[in-house]
Amino acid sequence: MCREGPFRTKLVWFDFILDYYVSHTYLLYTVAFILNLPLMENEGTPAKLWGGRFQEGVSKISETISESISFDKVIYKQDIRASIAHARMLSRQKIVADDVIDKIVKGLGQIEGEIDQGKMNFDPALEDIHTHIEKRLVEIIGEEGKFLHTGRSRNDQVAVDTHLFLKENIVEQKELMIALLERLLQLAKDNAGTIWAGYTHTQIAQPVLLSHYLMSYFWMFQRDYNLLDFSLAETDTSPLGAAAMAGANYPIDREFVAKELGFSKVYNNSMDAVSTRDYQLSYHFFTVRLYLHISRMCEDFILYNSTEFSYISMGDSVTTGSSIMPQKKNPDIAELLRGKTGRVSGNMNALLVNLKGLPLTYNRDLQEDKIYLFDTVRQSALGILGMKEIISNVTFHPEKVVKNLRKGFAQATEIADYLVSDYKVPFRVAHEMSGKAVVFCEKEGKYLDELTQTDIESIWGAEYSLPEGMLKLENCIDRKQGTGCTSNKSVQEQFAKAEKILEAMKTEI
Repeated sequence: MCREGPFRTKLVWFDFILDYYVSHTYLLYTVAFILNLPLMENEGTPAKLWGGRFQEGVSKISETISESISFDKVIYKQDIRASIAHARMLSRQKIVADDVIDKIVKGLGQIEGEIDQGKMNFDPALEDIHTHIEKRLVEIIGEEGKFLHTGRSRNDQVAVDTHLFLKENIVEQKELMIALLERLLQLAKDNAGTIWAGYTHTQIAQPVLLSHYLMSYFWMFQRDYNLLDFSLAETDTSPLGAAAMAGANYPIDREFVAKELGFSKVYNNSMDAVSTRDYQLSYHFFTVRLYLHISRMCEDFILYNSTEFSYISMGDSVTTGSSIMPQKKNPDIAELLRGKTGRVSGNMNALLVNLKGLPLTYNRDLQEDKIYLFDTVRQSALGILGMKEIISNVTFHPEKVVKNLRKGFAQATEIADYLVSDYKVPFRVAHEMSGKAVVFCEKEGKYLDELTQTDIESIWGAEYSLPEGMLKLENCIDRKQGTGCTSNKSVQEQFAKAEKILEAMKTEI
């Protein structure tokens, strides 16, 4: 509150009355009315940016519900950056005097430094980060600070802030995704030729290469990268200048502001600009799908790390111990990432429900979007970094895998396909014949690759035989044909494609 000018004496008396009757709200309003002073909104709470229309202050519970400073203070840099660009446009368009804008820009720079140093006291009564910054600006440079909000609304202001915040984080996360993909590709290359087990229904299915298994996740994460890139394109649009929803009553230059802020374009419709949250939905979906893939890989590793499987060992840096059982080495990081899938899915669902049925244009419901967005952005980064850490600290044990492949009769399909190709047996008949071979092995305690000619004749008859070494696991793998299969040749082709894609990604960044 200003304490200079002709009302100074009145204000001194009012302060005395305020202190004495601090709990008597209605008496305060009466005194303020008699003295012709601005009405206080509550017991000493600051005036709102929108207070001119109101004669009574909001209740404490309304203030608590309304405030967003507890979470939107994280976008102070984006708010200041957008405010500076807006101010420069006001000067450029001769809407506000140059000397005033110079003071505003200098003041905003000071405020950013103060917040950086933790010197700003955040007050829920001031609702949001925009009000805190504007109030502090007026404290620093005086009434001229109130020119800053010319030609804009908090509606397009918060929209541009979240666009900037998300865009900056997407750019950073694209680099994180590239690092994850590079590490995964290198892990696959390091294990080229290693035999691994393919599963369906959590049952041994067919032998594959470990590198093929790892590359399956490479391609999943590569598609996630593409989706992140799409999210960036959607976010690369400036809503500033749309004002409340109809545009501004000044000759503003939205394209200039967009260029200043690094946006490639502006929204074509002011109503759409302040009300859309499509850019956030796209990012939420990216994160949910990313975590679905992370969760599946973590689930694999959690199973493979168990004593029953013993396919892998997870390093100390990504495991923890038990408070009671000394022998335990728990895959907690993988479990936590798996659990975060529900968290980010909940954030996306919350925004979907929030948006469902909202009339145009801006509605206060949209204040909640930042809670979901800020958390999801953080969880995305944690997921990418966590997954990279896990795959950087894993040791594979293929000998146990090979044992289970033989025990699980993983070569059964090879037998059926051989009978089709070499004996021209219809596949359904060949399938049944191969099944009988499995039953024989189960009864005799043998593996399929241990079948003798005598065994084969007793199962199918003397006219059938299997080539020597046909059922060796490495031969089964290299017999596969077609783009994207598990053969060594095909996996090498995957490596080459992946390298080209990563090079293109890095060039683009």
